[in-house]
Amino acid sequence: MLAAVAAVVGALTTGAWAVVAWGSKRRQPWSMAPLPVVAGLLVLVGAPGWAFVPIALLAAGSFAELVIGAREAPALRTKDPEGPLTTERWAAAVAAPFRVALAEPWDVVVRPQLRRQYRRVFEAEWDVVDRESLLAAVDRLWEELHAGPSADLVVDLRTGTVRDRAAGGAGGGLVLTPEQVARMREITGADDSAETVVIGAYQWWRSVHLIRLACGGATLDWLSPTETRNLLRRVASDLQRRYVSWRQLAEAFHGGYLLWHGGGGAEDTGGDRVWTALGLLTTDPASPWNLLPWDMPLERVSYESGAVEEEQPHAGRAGSAGRPRAPRVRWRGGGREAVG
Repeated sequence: MLAAVAAVVGALTTGAWAVVAWGSKRRQPWSMAPLPVVAGLLVLVGAPGWAFVPIALLAAGSFAELVIGAREAPALRTKDPEGPLTTERWAAAVAAPFRVALAEPWDVVVRPQLRRQYRRVFEAEWDVVDRESLLAAVDRLWEELHAGPSADLVVDLRTGTVRDRAAGGAGGGLVLTPEQVARMREITGADDSAETVVIGAYQWWRSVHLIRLACGGATLDWLSPTETRNLLRRVASDLQRRYVSWRQLAEAFHGGYLLWHGGGGAEDTGGDRVWTALGLLTTDPASPWNLLPWDMPLERVSYESGAVEEEQPHAGRAGSAGRPRAPRVRWRGGGREAVG
């Protein structure tokens, strides 16, 4: 009788653990895999009473994962620290904040563990529910990025507001928290006397969404490996021409993300996690933003033809013939102005 009870309870607990482990964003739940095996062996050898020990541990571990698993702090993780310097790896580094926010490896394009996450986020943010809507979202975002002139983001460090200069700062701009103001001052290198910082061509940070769509499309089997690779190469080579360094991307990412997400008034935990991830990527010596060379040669893909060609490294990219110039920055009147 005790053996039957242990078998039933063990089976139910093992099933619950499997569901929790499968749905978790972390790898730790899978480390409890030996426990159901031990419980089963104890029942088979005639020691059902002892089987309740690993069963109890498995139940406790599963409950703990439900309570704290989703709250794991953002962490800088990589699947292959010594990975080759490929265009796909460079592109994955651009979108790293969203992976670091989930404590997931930033250098993995296809991540089956994130299938449900991608489905939920894609539908909520872009109304993407299948391959057709994904391709439409990619085309729409690409057109939006390339349709208009470069936009400047004005960060008023004195009042703690940020606004798109082209929008005219309706309503006084987005209000930031003191911590966000301090981060913006730090990331832009503004000294204590600076009152205003202007981040030029900040809208190109949104290229990260194209990379997210590519990685999610590949994970959900909506994009073929060739389509995914070409899209990543296209976005990477395009973005590399817009900025001159990871630091410049980080400035645009910080300011643009705040404006996109809602700044200091946002209560969504996910937004806080991405903001924390941005800080890690900017300051951690092991961050790809501090390790990968910005101007490494990239394989370039024509948006129209799909042909692949190598993008040669540039010397600052400013003034290169036939290429858009990345904005240069200078200090003026206590603030920083993007010109060129």
